[in-house]
Amino acid sequence: MLIARYLKTGNLNLYREIQYLKINLDMDSHFSTVFSKKVLNALLNIPVASNSSYSKIGEIINSQAFRAIGSVLKKNPLPLIIPCHRVIRKDGTIGGFMGKKEDSWQTNLKRNLIDLEKKGN
Repeated sequence: MLIARYLKTGNLNLYREIQYLKINLDMDSHFSTVFSKKVLNALLNIPVASNSSYSKIGEIINSQAFRAIGSVLKKNPLPLIIPCHRVIRKDGTIGGFMGKKEDSWQTNLKRNLIDLEKKGN
């Protein structure tokens, strides 16, 4: 139901909705280091229909390890719920998604999720 509502409107923070339902996503097993938890926190604070960049996340967490930030996002086990699709390159291009490069179904999904959220707001 939540996913259907998100896909229909593009205007829903799935992570917060799942927290509200008290579903344990066991994020500590996937984001176990201090660094990855900082990246996750910055990611979860990107508003619906907004974008950030790897360098902006680095600025927020006080790190210039932009590739390491990308690696944390690449390992995201719940890419729709934990909105790594909102992170794009500093130059405004889409970048990879789910560990895949441009011109894959994954990056097309990322592009479509970004468009969906912008239309819903």
